[in-house]
Amino acid sequence: MNLILFTSTYPYDGGAEQTFLELEIQHLRNAFSRVILVPKKIDGNRLAIPDGVEVDTSYADYLKNAGWFSLMRRVFGSIWFYRELFSRPSLLFYPQALIRMTRFLAVAQLTFDWVLGWLSKMQNPAEKNVFYTYWFDSSSFGIGLAKRHCPNLHLVSRTHGYDLYEEDHKPPYWPFRKDALSMLEALYPDSDAGRNYLMEKYPDHAAIIQTDRLGVPSSGFLNQPSVDGVFRIVSCSMIVPVKRVELLLDGLLHAARQRPDQRFEWVHMGNGDSREELQKYADENLPPNAKARFPGYSTKAELMEYYMNTPLDVFVNVSISEGTPVSIMEAISCSIPVIATNVGGNPEIVSERNGILLNANPSPEEIAYAILKIVDNSAIAQKMRLESRKVWEESYNAETNFQKFAERLEEIAKG
Repeated sequence: MNLILFTSTYPYDGGAEQTFLELEIQHLRNAFSRVILVPKKIDGNRLAIPDGVEVDTSYADYLKNAGWFSLMRRVFGSIWFYRELFSRPSLLFYPQALIRMTRFLAVAQLTFDWVLGWLSKMQNPAEKNVFYTYWFDSSSFGIGLAKRHCPNLHLVSRTHGYDLYEEDHKPPYWPFRKDALSMLEALYPDSDAGRNYLMEKYPDHAAIIQTDRLGVPSSGFLNQPSVDGVFRIVSCSMIVPVKRVELLLDGLLHAARQRPDQRFEWVHMGNGDSREELQKYADENLPPNAKARFPGYSTKAELMEYYMNTPLDVFVNVSISEGTPVSIMEAISCSIPVIATNVGGNPEIVSERNGILLNANPSPEEIAYAILKIVDNSAIAQKMRLESRKVWEESYNAETNFQKFAERLEEIAKG
């Protein structure tokens, strides 16, 4: 049995997929005769992969070298193009959506061609092949088109955030979703929130939609709380509008003003264009009892070393939208309590067990209230700390989750 795994860039480090796939691929390798990685784009440095795992870059080359003029002629002559327009005539009034659909179909057509060509070169065409797309995108649809010609081809996909929530796009539209769903044998959102979203929008396909959580490995240590009178806050993300890092800064400002005798320190791990601006704002506006640092990007190893060697009292995430943040998974694996907004998969990983769940659009005052609740209740904070590690063990342990997922794919292949 062969597993052909389509990624965005992995095993190249131009994206963030390696955070999970470096762990998952080890379990997949044990479940299948061959595991072949097929990146859509070659971007960055090639990472080390387990022995026996193959990499095929011909798909990325095929997409890169496509003759787009002749391809557009083919797209505009495709029945799928007109079926989508017929089912969604409003696309004609939204040029951005129409362009998105056209590009989506173009990549799907190229994927269809590549898959059929790749299968024709297989030494044993009778072998069962599970095509697994890490993102539910144009590659999934293209493989689905090829599946109709290939009885031994199985198709499954994960879905995460940008490829799941249609409302995150302007206008809110994802091309060929119903058609693509009908071609899958299983679709795995990484949260119950994602599963519920899809089942509500596409109830006819509920049978194939199953939550399959991602995970992070054990940290190998438990973070400790501060004991020197300083309340230490940590956050980790890119500094981009959706993460609302400036809102967290305002929340800290309010908390520090309400507790002038309490010292606060906040470190935000992550880079972005406004990092220096945020540092300047913090230096000029935080009261004397509060400090904030923005050291920039850190590798996972550097982040975990920081968690191991630095007492921390709470991890905070105030994003507008989320899938299931790896940053929160990493924090709870180290036994750190969490404050997070009630968006995406956050309420599945953060509750009163191990932290505080804010409303989706909290004010700085509400963030300050949550921080001070932990400051003022050491017994509750200690309980949250113990429960964070338990939540990781129960739901986000990489070894457990990826082993179960590999077994699921193996069952599909055998079926």
